Amino acid sequence: MARRVLFRADASHGGGFGHVARVCAVIEELRDRGDEPIAMFGGDTPSLGPWTAFHKIDALIGNWSFTQVMQVVESERVATVVLDGPAIVEDLVQKLAERKIRTVIVDDKGTLTATVAAVINHNIHADQLAATYPNIKRRLLGRRYLMLRKEIRRYTRGSCRPMNMSRLRVIITFGGSDPPDATSRTLRLLPADRPLELVVIAGPGYVHHEALLVAVQHARDNGHTVDLRRSPDDPGGLFVSADAAICSAGGTLGELAYLGCPALAYAIAPDQIVPARHQVRAGLIFGGRTWAETSDDMLAADFEHFLLDDAGRSTQRQRALATADSDGAKRIVEEAL
Repeated sequence: MARRVLFRADASHGGGFGHVARVCAVIEELRDRGDEPIAMFGGDTPSLGPWTAFHKIDALIGNWSFTQVMQVVESERVATVVLDGPAIVEDLVQKLAERKIRTVIVDDKGTLTATVAAVINHNIHADQLAATYPNIKRRLLGRRYLMLRKEIRRYTRGSCRPMNMSRLRVIITFGGSDPPDATSRTLRLLPADRPLELVVIAGPGYVHHEALLVAVQHARDNGHTVDLRRSPDDPGGLFVSADAAICSAGGTLGELAYLGCPALAYAIAPDQIVPARHQVRAGLIFGGRTWAETSDDMLAADFEHFLLDDAGRSTQRQRALATADSDGAKRIVEEAL
């Protein structure tokens, strides 16, 4: 009998697309098995509907109340509800428990005290957090549960083969919305003494378009070539073709690790700070600083060191690649759903 699993997550300019993007990997896995996932997504970005449609996710888009969620749970005879996002968990988890609805939570913070069927935390350090989930019997922790969508998994593990040529091909991507406009700041601060072939990705929730165009021209004036991609159809293909990436420290790092693209990463959101630091200590990424607390001089020094250290990027690639495979969504479905 087909399982009906309801997914509740939001995308927004401030919160990015990460919560929606990663649960879509599990939705794809369920759908491939003949089950019936139901996506109830919300947020404050008008690009969410077109994004889910493009990725062939039949999502219900709106600002959903608990009553509306329960109406779908009851009318569709949903077996399990999956929640992703701190505000959503805070709003719904206790109410679902009172009605004895089986609940699974996707978490990043490691401070969850609720009593639910399972927790999924796919961050690199999550296997150290078991004690922070005292009331949850089934804990799916660590990169074994990395949620990669089909558009990434269609490429084999390690497909990215950096060439370390004199003119590096570098991806710049700061998530689905890039609230601090780290993209424009990066373009302004890249060193001019080593011209780069830049591929700049502006995600579906990105809004700093005028500043970005100015920054792109600045980079070109400094000798870099710039290929600007807005919500590209195939980000995995861009990652595979790159020699390195400068990015945020969210879900993109798992994708880059799986494909084998070395990364210089910064925490642009609070829930990225601890995972970024752990990855730096493990030698999986360069950087790891908090974006808002990093000066222009520090950023410029980071960029120069990262781009000149060909041997370091190669070592980092091998370490990160060893942590990631394509079976995370499959394990989640089999172990938690």
